[in-house]
Amino acid sequence: MSAELHRTDADARGARRILCKQIDEAVAALDGKRVADSKIHEARKAIKKARATLRLMRDAIPATSYKRENAALRDAARPLSAIRDARVLIDTLDRLEQLYGPAAKQSIPAGFRRDLVRAQDEIRESVTGARGALPGSVKALLAARRRVMRLRVTAAGWRDIGKGLKRVYRKGRNAMKQARKTPTAECLHEWRKQTKYLWHQLQTLEPMWPGPIGELADQTHKLSDYLGDDHDLVVLRENVMAHPKSFTGPGGSGALLALIDRCQKQLREKAFLAGGRIYDEKPAAFEGRAGRYWRRWQNEKAEYAPRRPAARVRVH
Repeated sequence: MSAELHRTDADARGARRILCKQIDEAVAALDGKRVADSKIHEARKAIKKARATLRLMRDAIPATSYKRENAALRDAARPLSAIRDARVLIDTLDRLEQLYGPAAKQSIPAGFRRDLVRAQDEIRESVTGARGALPGSVKALLAARRRVMRLRVTAAGWRDIGKGLKRVYRKGRNAMKQARKTPTAECLHEWRKQTKYLWHQLQTLEPMWPGPIGELADQTHKLSDYLGDDHDLVVLRENVMAHPKSFTGPGGSGALLALIDRCQKQLREKAFLAGGRIYDEKPAAFEGRAGRYWRRWQNEKAEYAPRRPAARVRVH
């Protein structure tokens, strides 16, 4: 099975097929006696894709079912997110050192890095236990998959998945406007979430018109990365402020905080520039354009479908 729509099931039923595959990928990543950080990262990505796909088929299933499965996927991902957030602090320090060289290295006390490593180990053990496994998340994901397979899903072609795409695009567009007006960590984080949903939905829909949709998906991916890196810096700043005793040198944590601010400024400038291009259209126009891609794609299916040979006439 592919994580993309097929011409043969280019509707909410195809989205369900993809959703189940994404849940399977998350389960496979977590199904082990001791789950490595790389596998936890794979599982988180698969669950994020699954939540984006669920939003694509939202209008084809009962509202209560959507809320239940969205909550189930969110809750299954929470332990994984706690582990990832602890790890990403160290990765963010490394990224600052790569960007700013000696200035960054001198501003990061060895004791602060050791504190983050120790906290990461403690969080991982508290979530996975001594065995390093995540059976709770696996069980929740398998239960969600069984329920999804039993759902009655309407097959209304583009109508339902178009609504799901339009909703996510509109929420991302509104979140960008709010982030421009009030660039708080919360507003930028909401914009990031909606952008990531849009990116994953575009990946699913790319076969409809690979060139334009693929290019837009790449742009949305870059925007998601800018906003994600900004969020990681927000979390790092919080941890710097929470460990004042680790910064005993002259100026305390001021040098590191200044680098964080500098990096965030650059990321946000890139994000708003990219966002202005991606969210330039009104939601109705965006959905309408995608719908035209879908109809052209479906017409190609009819045009190139193999024709049945004409019945032979028996001559007596």
